[in-house]
Amino acid sequence: MIDIAEYDIFDYDYSKYWENRRYENLAEKNVLNKIFLKKAGYWFLDIGGSYGRLTSTYYESYNKPIILDYSLKTLIKNKEYIKAKYPGVELVAANAYKMPFKKDTFDGALMVRVIHHIEKTDTYFKELNRIMKNGSSYIQEFPNKIHIKAVLRSLLKLNFDLFKEDPYLQPKATGSEGSKKQYDHIFYNYHPKYISRLLKKNNFKILKKYGCSYLRSPLIKKILGEDVMLFAEKILQSTLSWTNIPPSIFLDTKITKKGKKGEIPHNLISVLACPSCKGNLLFKREDLAICEKCSKEFHKKEEIWDFRVN
Repeated sequence: MIDIAEYDIFDYDYSKYWENRRYENLAEKNVLNKIFLKKAGYWFLDIGGSYGRLTSTYYESYNKPIILDYSLKTLIKNKEYIKAKYPGVELVAANAYKMPFKKDTFDGALMVRVIHHIEKTDTYFKELNRIMKNGSSYIQEFPNKIHIKAVLRSLLKLNFDLFKEDPYLQPKATGSEGSKKQYDHIFYNYHPKYISRLLKKNNFKILKKYGCSYLRSPLIKKILGEDVMLFAEKILQSTLSWTNIPPSIFLDTKITKKGKKGEIPHNLISVLACPSCKGNLLFKREDLAICEKCSKEFHKKEEIWDFRVN
């Protein structure tokens, strides 16, 4: 099984996925707008940020946002739109397991609609811990394994495996977002306790939990319409976020670890490091970086740094 979602293989346009999902899109933005009202900082990382769908939620809270995505094609395709709408946002192609940043760089970060593609969760959270500053904020969204519909289905079938804390790998037929059916994709759902343990293990303290997309259903959408659903969604987010009813959960967390406060770097080059060995980079040309330690070369393609390594 592969451990990276290769959207570039099939030239997948993730923005198409959201064309008929206005309810889900605005439900998630409603959660994030609440969270970022109380956040502020300098460097921010949107991990798996794709075409900048969520940039509006954090853009005013952080001085220097970076959108990181493994799909270089997606970043190149949406570069002009993102740069025009959100001046100052940097775009970087990289693997979430091996991010090309120096230790203790970021004041804030988020991952939304991505962790279901992460097979090596321990590796990812260890790397996240490395690049986050002491006291920084991190928002983690995950598909909830024990949402209400899943629980009811399992009880009717007398199948109690659902309640185990291990991640659930969706069957190919239902989890092929961004791939082909014959492709050995990754699409995990997670138990809230599993995600909580991972966060705690890597020094992240959960400050608040938010439920999202309570009414996610084609039938409900057809009957009520998206505007009524969004009105009800706001009420449900305010009253039932303490439960595990919804299919999507957001966790607002804060990392506490040892770390010194230093000067804030003000340009992208000053926060970059070799993704493979974390060595310093020598920028030989405007479009070429070479690691001082392992001699790996990295190139800028259409104004976007490509730091993807396996």
